[in-house]
Amino acid sequence: MPKARAYGADATLKACREASYGVAPLTGYQSLDFKSTDLSSAQPLGDDPLLGRGRNAQDPYRGLITDEGQLDIPLDLRGAGFWLTGLFGDPVTTPTNASGSIVFAVNPTAGDTITLNGTVWTFVSGTAGAQETQIQGTATQTVDQLVSDLNASADTEIAKCTYSRPTSTQTLVVVFDVVGPTGNSFTISASAAAASAATLTGGGYAHVWESGADDIPSYTIEVGHPKLTTPVFFRHLGTVMESLNFEMGQEGPANARLQLVAQGEERFSATVDANPTAFALRRFSQGRGFIRRGGAALAGVTGGSLTFSNNLERVRVIREDGKIEAADPTFASAEGSMSVRFDGATLVAEAANGDPVALEYGFTFPEGYALRFELPRVFLPKPKYAVSGPGGVEASFDWRAAYDDSEGTMLRAHLLNDVTSYT
Repeated sequence: MPKARAYGADATLKACREASYGVAPLTGYQSLDFKSTDLSSAQPLGDDPLLGRGRNAQDPYRGLITDEGQLDIPLDLRGAGFWLTGLFGDPVTTPTNASGSIVFAVNPTAGDTITLNGTVWTFVSGTAGAQETQIQGTATQTVDQLVSDLNASADTEIAKCTYSRPTSTQTLVVVFDVVGPTGNSFTISASAAAASAATLTGGGYAHVWESGADDIPSYTIEVGHPKLTTPVFFRHLGTVMESLNFEMGQEGPANARLQLVAQGEERFSATVDANPTAFALRRFSQGRGFIRRGGAALAGVTGGSLTFSNNLERVRVIREDGKIEAADPTFASAEGSMSVRFDGATLVAEAANGDPVALEYGFTFPEGYALRFELPRVFLPKPKYAVSGPGGVEASFDWRAAYDDSEGTMLRAHLLNDVTSYT
């Protein structure tokens, strides 16, 4: 039933990449999840007083049009890639195989088993039959024999993977042969050894974005109110993504805030695309977030934030519609903060001597899907800390990232999921 007043619960958000700046595509729109937005155009009124007409105000003039605002979004497994493409440009996408491992701390004994996607494989002391491996003199030799037996097996489930033992380990590595997310459902377990997880993990599509691209895309974004008695849809052309900010916490869903700059707004009574595509929603959780230093989990972290900005220049030229000509990226910057439990040593040495550190912010899912932001060269200030009571003492670091010559970038964003492409 049509409504007399607009409600946020009924609002829609659709977006599509533009082939030419400020020109709305006719099809191919994506319906996207959002929490709130104040993206809207504004045109202020100005005064230019004239004398000789008395004390009463004369007509104001109309100023330049600005169409900017913030968009609060969930950090989710699939939709995040759409926004990262707008922020950084096209990613490099690589299909990945699901993999896992089983670690044998000691040599198996007769009757021990491993189970691979429902197929039970047994260790025996005598001559091995089908789906069996003969125990050798050492655990390493037994794993080598297991690798040989599994790779030669005609069992349909066993044959879905390739098996190996890394040098100097007693570990069976299992790699699903088909790239993509299918292998994440392949189960592994062992009766007397340690499996890496209940299933293989990490199969999907690895998308990688890097900061500093010379060109970033523009979008047409439509914010609609389709359930009004007279539906209205605000279409923002030439929308460019200026910055992304998110907070790291201890609980709750992960969210982010985008700053958007558009060329102008147009109003319509019908949506631009009645049948948009949509991502299946799966949100990252703060409870599975991490902050790492040098690849290792940073101990005692209680909170953090990260902000990346393209620092757009609003290109103003003389034109009759008062809109901007373009929104061009200038220098890219990344900064953030960390709060850690003060122990007198953590990060303090790096802050004192000025040496940069490598940081990584991110979120994960159990099957290996992950969103992470890699900053290879981060400078820390001398930390500020305060003793405010009998509880724990925290130190706060407001860091800044810089370009790393060896990595060729300042910030690299990684997203592993089941989306084949964002281009």
